[in-house]
Amino acid sequence: MGSAGGKTMNSVPGAKRSGFRRLRTWLLSILALLIAGIAFLLVYNNFSLRSQSRAEFDAQLDRELDKAIDWILRDPRVSQQNPAVMYMVADMESMSHDPRLTKFLDDYRQSIFLLLPRSSIDFTWSRLVNPRAPVPAVSARELEHRSFELRWDAYAIAPDKIQLAQEDRADMFSATKYVWGMRQHQLLALVMYRHFNGSTPELAQTMNYLSEKIVRDAHYDFRVSDSYIQRTTFVLAAGRPDLIRSRWVERIMANQNADGSWSYCWYGWCRGVLEFNVYNPGHATVQAAWALTMLKYRYPQWVEEHFK
Repeated sequence: MGSAGGKTMNSVPGAKRSGFRRLRTWLLSILALLIAGIAFLLVYNNFSLRSQSRAEFDAQLDRELDKAIDWILRDPRVSQQNPAVMYMVADMESMSHDPRLTKFLDDYRQSIFLLLPRSSIDFTWSRLVNPRAPVPAVSARELEHRSFELRWDAYAIAPDKIQLAQEDRADMFSATKYVWGMRQHQLLALVMYRHFNGSTPELAQTMNYLSEKIVRDAHYDFRVSDSYIQRTTFVLAAGRPDLIRSRWVERIMANQNADGSWSYCWYGWCRGVLEFNVYNPGHATVQAAWALTMLKYRYPQWVEEHFK
């Protein structure tokens, strides 16, 4: 009995060791699969799986841009109530002279957003369609309860009238203040500032630095969400098409919805790592349409270099 009991007792540590080895094997297998999955997604996000001819790309770009513009026109308030989005539409019209967009801007001039501004800052948005439109002086105190994006965009359009707080201005022009998605909004504000006020060596240096950091992020975020579209679009707007991979453009184009729009989220996974939703606002669509317009009219040499 003692011998049998001893044998049973000795088998317990062995069983534990065997169970630990099995658990370790499972964990290592899961880790290996996870690493392989991430590696596949990074390759999939950054490298084209097949070559596309210039004719194929141009035809797809024209189709998707046409559908996107039609989508924008079907619900004008989505764009008209967002000044940054209206800046994109105005720039699209200035490049393409599309009569549909020309009428869209004419309608915006007569919209309640310009004819019946709710506050002093809202007079600023008239300059999106009329650079000489009068804008009243707006104090820093009046801007306190506005979002940082609206404060930056208003200052970018009319720095002679918008009294941006010193801290806000320092943040807007800082190369190192922000990380990840915040850089994108900052870069758009600087694109608008350059458009309305011209460039300087310091501004160009900051915009180049931000563009390079945004592109670094684009290599790793494989979700074709609103933020994914923003990265490519805003870097193009900053004047750095050389940083844009053809694969990113291909993936944006491949994710257009049947109705001509683009979704805010990628299969329900949104900008934030833990943000899940099905919300589908119009600015994702306008951003994508702006990128395609720039490639077609402003950067045809980029298309020529990447698609033969």
